[in-house]
Amino acid sequence: MHPSRLLHIVSVVEAGTWAFLILAMLTKYVWAPELGDVLVAFAGAAHGVGFMVFLFVATVVGANARWRWWMYLLAWASSVPPFFTLLFDWFAHRRGALEHDWFAPELEREHGELRPRMAGVIRWTISRPITQTATIIAAFLFILTPALAN
Repeated sequence: MHPSRLLHIVSVVEAGTWAFLILAMLTKYVWAPELGDVLVAFAGAAHGVGFMVFLFVATVVGANARWRWWMYLLAWASSVPPFFTLLFDWFAHRRGALEHDWFAPELEREHGELRPRMAGVIRWTISRPITQTATIIAAFLFILTPALAN
């Protein structure tokens, strides 16, 4: 999967979890408090996982594309306000910050080799999609279980 596609999917998922959380909070405080309690716990856990996944993917994609420090800062800050990950995704595409494939040779010539540790993280991330999916599900369950116990 191309880095731009991966970031786009994760941006949409993170924005979707924001929408789910806002809808759950409206249900809790406006329409049906008893149903809203359960929905807020579930939506909050889903959003927490979506938030963490977006931060991880933005960091990996940014390291692969050799972003400057301010692009990382924008990516991380965009995960805080609702739906701003979609704006960041649009902005990064417009700037051409997502054009390169994984380990693009032209970036190696321009900026030198990635630090070995980050290169290892990127290789591990793109070569094990099933492990990544299982990790995300485990994180979701780890966050969700205590939230639903309340």
